Amino acid sequence: MAIPADKVTAESAAAQSQETWRGWSDHVARTTAVLAVLAAVASGSYANQFSRTILAQAEASDQWSYYQAKSIKRSIRAGQVEMERALAAGRPELSQALTRFETGSAAETARYEAELAEIKARADTLEATKMLHQKQGDRFQYAFVVLQAGVVLSTIAASARRKQLWVAAILCGVAGLAMVANSYLLYV
Repeated sequence: MAIPADKVTAESAAAQSQETWRGWSDHVARTTAVLAVLAAVASGSYANQFSRTILAQAEASDQWSYYQAKSIKRSIRAGQVEMERALAAGRPELSQALTRFETGSAAETARYEAELAEIKARADTLEATKMLHQKQGDRFQYAFVVLQAGVVLSTIAASARRKQLWVAAILCGVAGLAMVANSYLLYV
């Protein structure tokens, strides 16, 4: 018994379409896997930068607290000098002791001023470091969102058999990859 030619053609066309779909779906699956890995890298990098931001904030806060303590000590020392002057105002026999005290206090105040400048510079550096980590973390987070959108689009493309969605997923992947690279480089 012979099979009609139009049935053979329809069956072979269906088989070819199925084979084309199978090859295309393999590409979609690989794309989804690559996008998921990139999203995981972006997510891990965001978490790393977030931790570094918190650490830098704590270190900067410690430095500002130290700065404040040194500033208070300097102010107390200046108050002591003023009090000694007031106490010695009517007593000439204390003038030599007051002079020695003022000389020692001036040296100590100069030391406090130098220390305050160093502490402030360190705190400002830590603040800048914190801002850099925060900025990088934000960029990794945005990259993660774009890459996750690519994963979702790729998954929907596979189930709906829509190549346009797969192309959109690839574009999200390229954009997300550029965002991850930019986050590491922190240029734009």
